[in-house]
Amino acid sequence: RVAPRDPNHRRRYLAKPMCCTSCCGTITSVLVALLAIGAGLLMSDGHHSLMDLVKGTSDAARDKTRISKYDAAYEVDGELVHNDQEFTNMYYDLATDFYEYGWGQSFHFATKYVGESFHQHIVRHEHYIAQKIAITEGDNVLDMGMGVGGPLRNIVRFTNANVTGVTINHHQVFRAKKLTADLGPNMRSKCHYKQGDFTQMDFLDDASFDKIYSIEATCHVKDRTKVFGEAYRLLKPGGMFASYEWLMTDKYDPTNEEHKIIKRGVEHGDGLPELIGIKDAVGALKEVGFEVVEHYDVAKWAEQVYGPKNVPWYGPLEAGWTIEGWKHTVVGRKITEIMVRTLEALGVAPEGAFATAKMLEDAATHLVKGGQQDIFTPMYLVVARKPAA
Repeated sequence: RVAPRDPNHRRRYLAKPMCCTSCCGTITSVLVALLAIGAGLLMSDGHHSLMDLVKGTSDAARDKTRISKYDAAYEVDGELVHNDQEFTNMYYDLATDFYEYGWGQSFHFATKYVGESFHQHIVRHEHYIAQKIAITEGDNVLDMGMGVGGPLRNIVRFTNANVTGVTINHHQVFRAKKLTADLGPNMRSKCHYKQGDFTQMDFLDDASFDKIYSIEATCHVKDRTKVFGEAYRLLKPGGMFASYEWLMTDKYDPTNEEHKIIKRGVEHGDGLPELIGIKDAVGALKEVGFEVVEHYDVAKWAEQVYGPKNVPWYGPLEAGWTIEGWKHTVVGRKITEIMVRTLEALGVAPEGAFATAKMLEDAATHLVKGGQQDIFTPMYLVVARKPAA
């Protein structure tokens, strides 16, 4: 038998839902955040997962006043008052674990062509600079501004040279040593890490290195003569130096308001003093005594060599979504922001973590704009020689 129809049947099912719109919105936001967290936890693609990032954040980075102090120095129209050593160390306390989570162990851009993987193009860029100064087995080499040692380890694998890396940041030295601990005995014996200011490396002897390189690191010092002068002191006579430089190109117009905003956005997002131009960097090499062998923008070189297969250096940041290296795409960075904001609200991530993620997004946004407008390059290659005695 069929039960008699309830006369209020239609009325009940057509009634408005009991929860309000704001409540539904809150529930939806929470669900989206939880899904994003799950994605970040699972899709660690061989590098830091989100929980690695949160657990690995340095003690200094957990001081929420540091990100506030840092942000305050970077007003667009104000004078950029930047203590190179203090701000560089502060920046990497805040950013190192985010970099390793989103980019891997090598904190730099690279030329790329269609079909080349993210890992391949990063390593090839490191091999290219090693080749430019002919690093070979048995050489004593210095990496100025080593980060967590990703390029250093790849260059040791490529050349079997002895390489010492220097960084101002204690947390980066800790990470470099941890990442090297599980490698074979040959790698452990040839990879060396020191904490120090690369404009004053009194702990290293004069004329003690055959070759010196720096990958996107000297930009943390506006007066390049300080860092180039140390490279000159530490090289043996006839020794070679090469660096990928972050520079404003000749197309940068200091009277153009949009150019100024882009430049300051790059400086803020990457912990930099005022960025300088090509002539300033090449002039600084000559001023300290180097013979400049060659200098050119590797991004322009790639455009000519790879032709229509060239992928601009900012391509990985510009991409909307890719499975490989998803974390540094536009969508991946937004997911990371949601994850970090949620974990900070839950008390899992330290206060200031979301502000740090926003700072790094500021960098990505303005780096892409600088590359698109051709007013900035992160890979202006300078190769120089210390004159023979």
